[in-house]
Amino acid sequence: MASTIRDIAFQLRQGKLVALADETGWSVIADPINDVAVEQLLTLQMLMPTGVQPTVIIQNADQLVLYVAKIPDVAYDLVDFAENPLTVVYEQGKNLSAVLWRSVEAGEPSVGEVAVRRSLNVEIQRLIGSFGRGLLSIPLESLTLPPAAGTLIVERFGVLPAMPKRPRLMRLAVNGEVNFIRK
Repeated sequence: MASTIRDIAFQLRQGKLVALADETGWSVIADPINDVAVEQLLTLQMLMPTGVQPTVIIQNADQLVLYVAKIPDVAYDLVDFAENPLTVVYEQGKNLSAVLWRSVEAGEPSVGEVAVRRSLNVEIQRLIGSFGRGLLSIPLESLTLPPAAGTLIVERFGVLPAMPKRPRLMRLAVNGEVNFIRK
């Protein structure tokens, strides 16, 4: 029997990792405030494509206030009107496990930065709504789930697309200045 959204939300609340299939391919997700789950999730960082960082997946632009300390006005429009996957890196994150900030090393994104992407998938939006907060993900941007990730997950959720879309990556400064990392 397939797991329901309610079952997946329960697993996440218990600190479990879940494989998530969406418009960008596979990701592995965890509760963003559960220190143990985040620490386990970050062991998969080496599997991420170059230039990508752990990302909070949100249901809608209204959830930006939960994870970004200072939001430029243009951020809401960018998130709301994105028709293709768009990951925006903001300068000051909040309400995430302290483990995430400790994991940042030299050469990596600066402490306090947070990458956020609104899911375009209705079922994933429903999962986020049921869970009650965003999902911290390690985006793999792949149609296959690496064996290292497969050993850590308890469940799989979502449907893979025929061809995943790599999200555009951009940095948005507090003053509204935009810098594309990947177009």
